[in-house]
Amino acid sequence: MSEKLTRREIREGVFLLLFQNELSGTEPSELAGACEEAYEMTVTKEMIKTAEAVIAKYDELDAIIAEYSKTREVSRIPKVNKTILRLALYEIKYSEKAPPKVAVNEAVELSKKYAEKQDSGFINGILGNYIRTVGKDAE
Repeated sequence: MSEKLTRREIREGVFLLLFQNELSGTEPSELAGACEEAYEMTVTKEMIKTAEAVIAKYDELDAIIAEYSKTREVSRIPKVNKTILRLALYEIKYSEKAPPKVAVNEAVELSKKYAEKQDSGFINGILGNYIRTVGKDAE
């Protein structure tokens, strides 16, 4: 049995499944093998299940992004940023595994690794405004 993955590794794995889905339209369960090979990572059932749950909420999550993005329409947000935002908003709204502030911080870290340098501020701004508006504790 492989070592236990950290919450951050699981989040990054879900992000990669979601991003590949965004690019290809392929279901996360079908992407698992390719992601394991391409990114040298372990894809767990939890990652696939979470990715599928996020995908099921795309319309709702995109509506939140549209409401809080004052400078860009959702269709003009780069796919990597939209994927990071969707995952973080899903975690803030539906997951009890990480406090909202952790979800925001880790979304910013994902953006620093996978997006353009200036995009982390855009992502932080949308997520920060969202958690302040909905009254989520920023623990």
